[in-house]
Amino acid sequence: MRFIIIVLCGILIFSSCRNKSKQKNDTVSDNMFMAEVSRVYGFKCAICHGKEGVSVIKTAPNLTESQMTLEERIAIIKYGKTSMPPQKDVLDAKTIKGLALYIERFK
Repeated sequence: MRFIIIVLCGILIFSSCRNKSKQKNDTVSDNMFMAEVSRVYGFKCAICHGKEGVSVIKTAPNLTESQMTLEERIAIIKYGKTSMPPQKDVLDAKTIKGLALYIERFK
């Protein structure tokens, strides 16, 4: 009986260590992804919306004043609107959502 308890405790300790390692790896992966999204914003979006979301051209909305929901931003990035071209055939869905989340930091 004592042996079984020791084995079960060992399994619990081992599994909790693996979960912490996975969480750390997920955080690193998320940080790397958001760094890539920042880079994409810099070369695809900042041309019109500015480095910090303040419009550079007249037809581009000022992102610091945007009241859109995440879903609305995703739709506009994906399908375009007025002078903004659609990005659905250029960027994958994960990057489009990442850009929509990245834009929230300008508020």
